[in-house]
Amino acid sequence: MKKNEFVIIIGLLAVSLIGIAAFYFFAATDKPLSVRVSRQGEVVAVFPLSEDHTETFTDTSGSNTLEISGGTAKIIEADCPDHICVKTHPISNPGETIVCLPHKLVVEVITGES
Repeated sequence: MKKNEFVIIIGLLAVSLIGIAAFYFFAATDKPLSVRVSRQGEVVAVFPLSEDHTETFTDTSGSNTLEISGGTAKIIEADCPDHICVKTHPISNPGETIVCLPHKLVVEVITGES
């Protein structure tokens, strides 16, 4: 590997790390975080992320069980065929989402209570 290639690789790595750090710095907030649950674009419920809670959402397409625990939210049970929403990692930062397409359910972390 030539010296110029090594310098370019190190430069790109530095720019990437600075970008990641800036994203987390600007995403940090002092406002309380909430979990908004919506189905087909309509808000079904909003829960504070700081309080432990378990809720099951059921309609004609099926059911999903949401668990908020330790400052994270995750789907712990669903009766959809693929269970992608159950396999999704817990969410805790603004903008993160869990989606269950068969049930048209979206769980997202938001800033504030709206």
